[in-house]
Amino acid sequence: MASMMASFGRWLAIGVGHAFGNPREEKQLQPPCVGVQPYRGQPYRG
Repeated sequence: MASMMASFGRWLAIGVGHAFGNPREEKQLQPPCVGVQPYRGQPYRG
């Protein structure tokens, strides 16, 4: 009975971990910013 409760606890912990996700992994999968970005170079006059 104890091993069944332990395996249920592991199963529940894995399920909760998948439901909430990994914040570091989620941040890496974010798409780049879209829209107007600030200009960060020297203006070219030619």
